[in-house]
Amino acid sequence: MNNYDILINGLFAKAQMQGIPLSGAFELTSRCTLDCRMCYIHRHEHDREAINGEKDTAWWCDLANQAANAGTLPVLLTGGEPLIRRDFDKIYLACKNAGLLVSVNTNGTLINDEKIRFFKENPPQKLNLTLYGTSKETYADLCGNGEVFETVIEAIRKLKEAKINVKLNYSVTPQNVCDALKALDFARELQIPIQPVTYMFPPVRTECGIITERLTPYEAANVHFDWQKKLLGNEFADYLKNKSNAPPLYADTDECGERINCRAGSTTFWVTWKGEMTPCGMMNEPSVPIEDFKEAWNKIREKRKEIFLPSECTGCEYRRDCDMCAAVAYAETGKFNGLPEYVCKKTHEYSRLCREFLNK
Repeated sequence: MNNYDILINGLFAKAQMQGIPLSGAFELTSRCTLDCRMCYIHRHEHDREAINGEKDTAWWCDLANQAANAGTLPVLLTGGEPLIRRDFDKIYLACKNAGLLVSVNTNGTLINDEKIRFFKENPPQKLNLTLYGTSKETYADLCGNGEVFETVIEAIRKLKEAKINVKLNYSVTPQNVCDALKALDFARELQIPIQPVTYMFPPVRTECGIITERLTPYEAANVHFDWQKKLLGNEFADYLKNKSNAPPLYADTDECGERINCRAGSTTFWVTWKGEMTPCGMMNEPSVPIEDFKEAWNKIREKRKEIFLPSECTGCEYRRDCDMCAAVAYAETGKFNGLPEYVCKKTHEYSRLCREFLNK
């Protein structure tokens, strides 16, 4: 663990003890320029109902100040595609002027020369850009628009040239799994960090009847394994050995079972495009309408105490490699203490691949 990680972990530990909402996300919109098959919100760019349901500029700017006064430092502006809002720049600057460290999630389709100048003059803490494939064909199949592929690639290159802190995300699906390792090569070529996401949530927050298309748990495990193996190269074996020798994860339990163990609702929060606070963007509940930020935060903290995880997960030997969390359990089973079978299968397969590799 480097000095930065030690500092951040220390800040979160102090925030947890003092009940401070240290980090959060502002989901500015549910609308997007793309129509991705696995999207968890999935509202179209010109959806009038979604537009009318969005909070206005003044609401988000006021929320930024309230959050900063409550102790928030980093905040993520996300969506949907947040840059789709005409007032994005105003909200972004209001967050920075409030003293927040602002990061942005984007699909890159609206990153043009003007927006790059804006970010160069007003640098984000980080710009997280999701790359959905390495060809027009993949973008057409997964996102419904192959023509934006070149726009996205050009945007990534120009962001790099402008020395804007950009990180790539890669959500792995049946439509783009064949491009996954090519995406890693592309990121390496530009010397940009890239992070794969091999677990796709069921669309618990969609209002459009979308059924998420995702890999089987065995396919997802193999992609995750192959990505790590290629990324780490000769260091992969040592990585696996160190991980297997690490001490077991600590579980906070009482007579009701194991409590939620992530930062959601403890030191982090999510504000939906409708103006409701949740512990995490992948949770529909608990949810509190925001009239006063601090009041909503205190209610979320209390509701978090009622969340307990599956009893089967406590002490599980596969826990360290598992994607399981309260949001995953709820998305997969409809309850926080339900055992997510998909995730169990994915974890067991990944662990099997690791053992097989080490035993060669």
